[in-house]
Amino acid sequence: MKIDKEKLAELAAMPDDKLWSTVREIAAAHGFTLPTQPPEHSELEKMRAAVLGGNTPAVGEAIKMINDYRRRAKK
Repeated sequence: MKIDKEKLAELAAMPDDKLWSTVREIAAAHGFTLPTQPPEHSELEKMRAAVLGGNTPAVGEAIKMINDYRRRAKK
């Protein structure tokens, strides 16, 4: 998978609400449903840091964070 670093930087620069909305749209396009309520700012900052690394393991870590939040939100 080729990672578009410019797109990731654009996503990371978005305000929390816009970032989460975009993440939800991307997830929905791939068959995943995420909670409407965004994670806490600190969690989104961790996600931003992971994707700005620009490599597959870092992006994988961001996906793991989203999945963890999704599980917690279901409880």
